[in-house]
Amino acid sequence: MRTINPGFGKPRFSRIELRDIALAITVLSVAFAFIYARGYGHLFSDDVVANYLSWLAVSMVLVVMSFMLHEFGHKFAAQRYGAWAEFRMWPAGLGLALVSGFFGFLFAAPGAVYIQGGIDDRANGKISLAGPAVNFGIAIAAILLWSVTVSPQNGLLSMVLFLLAYLNAFLGLFNMIPVPPFDGSKIFRWNAGVWIATAAVGAVILWFVWTQMYFWSF
Repeated sequence: MRTINPGFGKPRFSRIELRDIALAITVLSVAFAFIYARGYGHLFSDDVVANYLSWLAVSMVLVVMSFMLHEFGHKFAAQRYGAWAEFRMWPAGLGLALVSGFFGFLFAAPGAVYIQGGIDDRANGKISLAGPAVNFGIAIAAILLWSVTVSPQNGLLSMVLFLLAYLNAFLGLFNMIPVPPFDGSKIFRWNAGVWIATAAVGAVILWFVWTQMYFWSF
């Protein structure tokens, strides 16, 4: 990968960025735990608090392995091109996630990676592709792990793997929408063929997760 802006290139995090990442993970996890604890009942425990705390732990893993790694894909790709790239939370988006999650639906817009530097369309397309590519890769890994562990005795594990695969497949494909500000708009502007191929892969993964894993995991 060629470096456009000399003087950078190594992964790095600032204190402000680490703070924003921690807050985004915490708030999103709380919101997702509201959804899962309500939607899937007392799966972990008959005690409401213990059940919620268990879902909170699962939600933190899902948030890190989907939303945050998506953003890190953008960040590390941009830094490889020598650009300044840091995650910044969106307070309004986190507030909406928390409120909507409490009421049983979820609006998740935790923030984004902001990039500064001389990035051309080709580099910008590849940086944008990195986020969905990470999601699709994680979804495939979850599917493969699910395929060798699915059984009536592993119902809980199968369900968590389904949630991991579904969340990543959906998030990756959603971000492939070819209109601003979604990643797909920058990918399409750089290379329409790459956009078509990536969107097709994402659609197949999401189809498989929903039609195959869903019925086996629930």
